[in-house]
Amino acid sequence: MPVVGAMRSIYRLTLLAAVLETHGATATSAALTKPPEMALPSSPRRTTFVSFEHVNLNVPTWTSQMEDFWFGALGFASDLRAKDVAMTVQEAGGSMKGLVWANAGLQQVHMPLGEPAPEDSQSPEGVVGLAYPDLRALRSQLSAAGVAFNESSLAESSGISRLGKEVIDLLSPTGVKLRAHELERGDGEAAWFSPKGPLEPAAAAKSGVGLPSKKPSVCLGIPYVRLLCAAGAAAGIRRFYKQVFQVDAELRDGSATASGRAECRVPIGAEQWLVFEEVSPGQSVHYDGHHVAIYVNGFIEAYERAKEKGLLYNNPRFPQLTYDTVEQALQHSEFRVLDIRDPESGEVVHTLEHEVRALSHPGFSCRSWLKEPAVCLNGGVDNNRSNEL
Repeated sequence: MPVVGAMRSIYRLTLLAAVLETHGATATSAALTKPPEMALPSSPRRTTFVSFEHVNLNVPTWTSQMEDFWFGALGFASDLRAKDVAMTVQEAGGSMKGLVWANAGLQQVHMPLGEPAPEDSQSPEGVVGLAYPDLRALRSQLSAAGVAFNESSLAESSGISRLGKEVIDLLSPTGVKLRAHELERGDGEAAWFSPKGPLEPAAAAKSGVGLPSKKPSVCLGIPYVRLLCAAGAAAGIRRFYKQVFQVDAELRDGSATASGRAECRVPIGAEQWLVFEEVSPGQSVHYDGHHVAIYVNGFIEAYERAKEKGLLYNNPRFPQLTYDTVEQALQHSEFRVLDIRDPESGEVVHTLEHEVRALSHPGFSCRSWLKEPAVCLNGGVDNNRSNEL
């Protein structure tokens, strides 16, 4: 089946699952169903984070400039589900006036429209990394679209072996900092970033993996997001991820980074990263409400640890989604955390909304890889609920 045709089939199945979930399918039956998990490739990485899916960046409105930038110059692909999701949020009383999802391989940028100030426009202090098969082609696209950019060579590796050091830096129309890398020639030079490593689009379509778009994206994915954090915060951020999510993040002092400042690098799946880079002492870091979405193994255990620590967060922008009980979290296949609290000091060392998703979430692009039957928490197999689309 051609890649686009396979993506449309995935879309129909995913939308059906989303409709069932939104209009009454729940996990509050007598047997709570433990979400499925995915074995990750053997590596030095010790993480329960399976896949970084999206970064949410509110925009005031959608313009032709935005359309040309994201879907023309950058080569993202429009996701077919966004309109239905926006309608669901609006019917529940949410504040968004519209929604655009831009797909890049297996990752996305979510752009809700018309949220009230001061969160109407979001541009994180940091940079979103993008991957391309050919920077020369991207350069031509940007020039033809009249998009300003700078070219440079990074002094240090991104931590992803197939990601080149030659980069193009640019800003979105709303001021989001983006950094495009060319993938190194050889295996994986035109592959997406999947939980298990490089995945060629044709192989993905054959196995039923992907996001629904009318055409495939030119951009191959989001390999990392790098965010600024306060001076001295990196160690506390590392302890947070270890305690709440059982993730062994890397802590690098200034002598091991190009900036000369400490970093916390959080591993996700086979090769993605969420990086926190400290600023200089005395410099402040502003949080504007952006959020990230990550799929996890050990969903229920992570939920219980977050609840015990008082870290659960119900975002009022999504009134249909609350997570006060594990039953609610399982019903939605997600929960949210806002404050990154150092378990050693008890202090909030950073603020970043995490949309923490179970692999049972209908949006998971790799659900076709989940073959095991759903396991009930009171023992046995739940034959009424499949772990596959």
